[in-house]
Amino acid sequence: MKFRLLILALAIVLCLSSCKSNDKTNNNPSSVDSTPETVFTDLGIASVNNKDLSANARNPWDMVVIENNLYVATGDYASDSGTTSIWKYDNNAFKWVNSGDIEQEAIIRFLNLNGKNIAIGADPIGRPTHAENYILNGDKWETFSKIEGALHTFDAEYYDNAFYFGVGYENNEYPIVKFVPETNQYINIPLYKMGNDVIALLQGSNAEYKRVYDLFNVNGKLYCAFSVAYTGGKTTIEFFELKDDRFEFCQAFKASGMQIDKVVKNQSLFNSDVVLGDSCYLSLGNLYKTTDFINFSKISVPNDACVTDLLIDKSGDDETPYILTTVQNDDQFTNVIYRLDGENLIEIYAFNHNCSALSFAKTGNVFYVGIGGDGAISTDIGKVYKIDIG
Repeated sequence: MKFRLLILALAIVLCLSSCKSNDKTNNNPSSVDSTPETVFTDLGIASVNNKDLSANARNPWDMVVIENNLYVATGDYASDSGTTSIWKYDNNAFKWVNSGDIEQEAIIRFLNLNGKNIAIGADPIGRPTHAENYILNGDKWETFSKIEGALHTFDAEYYDNAFYFGVGYENNEYPIVKFVPETNQYINIPLYKMGNDVIALLQGSNAEYKRVYDLFNVNGKLYCAFSVAYTGGKTTIEFFELKDDRFEFCQAFKASGMQIDKVVKNQSLFNSDVVLGDSCYLSLGNLYKTTDFINFSKISVPNDACVTDLLIDKSGDDETPYILTTVQNDDQFTNVIYRLDGENLIEIYAFNHNCSALSFAKTGNVFYVGIGGDGAISTDIGKVYKIDIG
């Protein structure tokens, strides 16, 4: 009798264990992962409570984990709409909460600069006199800087006791602004190519936009990525290095040269880079590595997938870079997280979805992946998935 009861008890334990194992992938849209310990959870859409937002405005342009809280950047700076909210996932209440309304059409990037958590305001509502960026003070987002006349703000870096902002203008101002908090000074920094003022040379040309989409603090030097869009769709991107309070030309690429026209649902990819040691890894659709922004080496990505985001995990003894990629096959996107080991990509997790993976964040063994794409049409735009690697 005791033996029969023991067999029955073991059967119940095995049954419960099997049910528990099956629950782990119930929320997974279509996993191609080979790790049975992984738990995949659908956290829903961050901005779900904004009923009037367009699908594009729900896009998770960037995500970051700050003190175990996940923040998501959303908005649509092409629609002249706002106010925008910065959404936070409450891990205790298991829901999204509004961590602050911002007078911006969109927040597109989170940065940690000189120990400060900063949210980049992409486009001020109604294009007032100043474009604002924000700093997290406790649990509240407050105005950190006001850049006069900036049409867009794209990126920022801290260098030599000052903050440098990459901005966009339609007029002839310089698209890099140096902000010195101690004196509250804003200084426009010029760009020079072969001894000539680049912006001055572009005056009267058919250049429509002059924008610095990215800044890089690498190996003790500051670089920027300057983009010019010309009438007729011609686009170039040029890299410059800061020298003696002006940026000097390093290297130029046409759209076809670095495939900056490689897109996810019509979205040109910028603001996707990490610095590891004396090297910078950056995505313009494809993945590149450089130390001087003159010489670039391309890192092969499986299936010629598009790199949509990069991050550095600084929690361990060694800083570890991770890469987020997506590739479309018919009506499905295969989204893959890789760990970068030298110039080798080690697959961590992959899943199929009807939308592309747009951004991600990491804390411990947990990844958060945001789903979307500029111009994509789906009720899933803005969804965030929690992937516990276990």
